[in-house]
Amino acid sequence: MGLRALGQLGLLPDLEKGSTPLEKFQRIDHQGRDIGDAWFFTFVGESHGARPRVISRHTLMQVFWNNLPVSARAHIHSNKKVSNVRTTSNGVVVSCTDGTSYEGAMVIGADGAYSAVRKHMQRLALEEQQKNAQSSESPAKQNHADEEKPFLTSYRCLWIRFPVLPQLTIGDAFETHGPLITTQLFVDEDSALLNVYEKLPSPTYTPQRWTEADDDPFMDKWRHLPLTRNKLTLGQAYDHRVAAGWINLEEGVVRKWSFGGRVVLVGDAAHKYTPSSGMGCNEGIVDVVVLTNEIARAFSSASRSSSPSEDSSATTTINTVPSAVALATGFKTYQNTRFDLVSYGCMVSGTATNASTWSSLFLKFFDLWILSMKPIQRFFVHLGAKDMARTPCFEFIEGEELIVGKVPWTSKIPKRAEVGAE
Repeated sequence: MGLRALGQLGLLPDLEKGSTPLEKFQRIDHQGRDIGDAWFFTFVGESHGARPRVISRHTLMQVFWNNLPVSARAHIHSNKKVSNVRTTSNGVVVSCTDGTSYEGAMVIGADGAYSAVRKHMQRLALEEQQKNAQSSESPAKQNHADEEKPFLTSYRCLWIRFPVLPQLTIGDAFETHGPLITTQLFVDEDSALLNVYEKLPSPTYTPQRWTEADDDPFMDKWRHLPLTRNKLTLGQAYDHRVAAGWINLEEGVVRKWSFGGRVVLVGDAAHKYTPSSGMGCNEGIVDVVVLTNEIARAFSSASRSSSPSEDSSATTTINTVPSAVALATGFKTYQNTRFDLVSYGCMVSGTATNASTWSSLFLKFFDLWILSMKPIQRFFVHLGAKDMARTPCFEFIEGEELIVGKVPWTSKIPKRAEVGAE
């Protein structure tokens, strides 16, 4: 899904150069026994024209940066920490801890699961709720302004990046399944990335922070765990590590994604998936597509309504920035379009992780005896193909369809007008 949208931005050649296509997951259990390969990547490629690819965050960011116009790079401000977000009569002001501030018509929070923008958005909503309650005799209605901790954490993840060892081949992908812990290993041209997902004793909305001090007890318990059929182990990968770290795997969907036509959330700031299905990044990209289409529509409408009539001699500057009301309408449409889809995706992603850790007898049976069957895998991809084909594209960027499979896309990329065409 994400590749198609990024292709509209002209990024596909660089993305393909810096990433590796995936064919299948080679799956084993904790004893290293073969439990059947998963061919979902291949079947998705057949249906929609491109297999999922593995790419490092660094390479992805480099592709984005290299393709930015020089004029746009001047507006990138790094090493900033948001300290406050406040709305004004005609926009929003974002303040940073270094004393700088930035004004605009809106702020888009694409700042992850622990989003500072979301925190300030919820504060603004709570302040408005309290203000309205004070000015009304009726009791304040409960809303989602106080949704401080929206995500539930059931797993923690140790990620390890290490060199491509002799046991590995570029393009390989492996999974180890079994009680309490599961792994995913991806092999790129430059390095291998291992994600180890361990189930917590109980789900929590307030997970603790993990540090390097947690490595030793974890490795003492799981060092023996096989990662591949030729018995490359977790301990060997860890011993060859170039970098490693801990993250919590939050899950959930924030109930309110915007405030007042001035603040709006996308990606992990609005919804968080466990990473085992690879859906989180793709869904975040689709968020941006849908939101951008709504913003473009609002700007277009504002331009039309602000244009002087043909017989007018007015020479005043036309303000094409949409009103807060118009933006709020667009933000609401964006959330309504995405909410049920990402909620379902969150459920599917969580189920995939629970299945790979055999969290119930049914999920263990499903993982070992149902999901291991190639025809069943093809059936599941076929089942979701029409929904995936409805994935939106940028409605205002003209171009050619670069990714074509057996199932045609429902949303069509606008075609470039031919030179000389009337």
